[in-house]
Amino acid sequence: MILRKLALLLSLAISYTSPAFAQSAESKGQGSVTYGWHLSADDRQTALHKAKVNAVERYIADTNAARSRVFDQQRERIEAHIDDYVLGATVLSEDDAKSSKTYSTVVRADINSTRLLNDLGGGSANAAAVSSTNHQTLTFLFMSRSQASVQSFDAKVYKRADADTSYKKTTHEGESVRASSVGTSDGVDEHASVAMTTGGSTTRKADKVDWAVTQSGDINTAMTGIFADAGYDVVEADQVEGASNGLLSIARIRDAYSHGDDLPSQMTRDATQGVQQAGIGLLALGTLDVGMQDTDPVSGNTRVYVTVTGKVYNVSGRFARTLSSVGPVQFAGLGPDASVARTNALKLASQKAAQQMVDELNNKGIH
Repeated sequence: MILRKLALLLSLAISYTSPAFAQSAESKGQGSVTYGWHLSADDRQTALHKAKVNAVERYIADTNAARSRVFDQQRERIEAHIDDYVLGATVLSEDDAKSSKTYSTVVRADINSTRLLNDLGGGSANAAAVSSTNHQTLTFLFMSRSQASVQSFDAKVYKRADADTSYKKTTHEGESVRASSVGTSDGVDEHASVAMTTGGSTTRKADKVDWAVTQSGDINTAMTGIFADAGYDVVEADQVEGASNGLLSIARIRDAYSHGDDLPSQMTRDATQGVQQAGIGLLALGTLDVGMQDTDPVSGNTRVYVTVTGKVYNVSGRFARTLSSVGPVQFAGLGPDASVARTNALKLASQKAAQQMVDELNNKGIH
């Protein structure tokens, strides 16, 4: 009985694990081939091979643009070893167009996503040529934020009225003759009118949002794993702060992110120069904004969205240069309650953001 309960708890824990930890993924692919006098077994295998490659390509296309570029650079190698990445393929449909002698097939492929992404994480051919002794040192500082207060402003309404006044005056005279008298008369007719034109405008001011900013251990663990697996020498930000001669201040950066989405330019310069003085070549900065919770309509679990934004700077030269950027992009986490959903969302967003930055760096030959 105890073993059954433990197994049930383990299965529940796995069911609430972020999708980023999945070992495989499904993707559909299509392949076609033109044959000669008749459709042979080799023709079918060629179409199946193309369908597997197409399934992998579709899977990569749903990740990010940087990884797609890395895939294009390694396409020939992946095509030649496609069965290393496709665990199995189920034929969904076949079509033999005899008039055009074209055979097509659609498959659902079970992709070994872990192996595929790890191999692509090696980067481009240029990156692969970099010696392991020349790995870049990197530090990162990503803050998780949730709304602490929102100040809304009333709309300012301006009203305007224009008056167009017209005035008209006419006079008239008259005379009457009778047997015993002559009479005269005169008068003045006056008419005034006013035409009114009204208008105006309404000005609205954006809400002022103050954020509660924290450093999350889940974020650090997730990102450190991605960067380290990609071959970067990762140094914790608090260690870099102590060697930056006071230029990198985690507390000041946290305070700045609590009032706005961007760091002041002077603070960014200080941070990049401080990281450079600490002997680090790359600095990643960004935020993960936690949204309001709702209910997932499919599973009924609590759902929390996290919006991630960040950049990677090369601080080795005189001026810091932006090498990679991510977001703003949203990721959703599910869980039995808001706390679990929030943790899963932060982990997923951290991993996806770090992986996209790694892909873009690798694509530029930085490893």
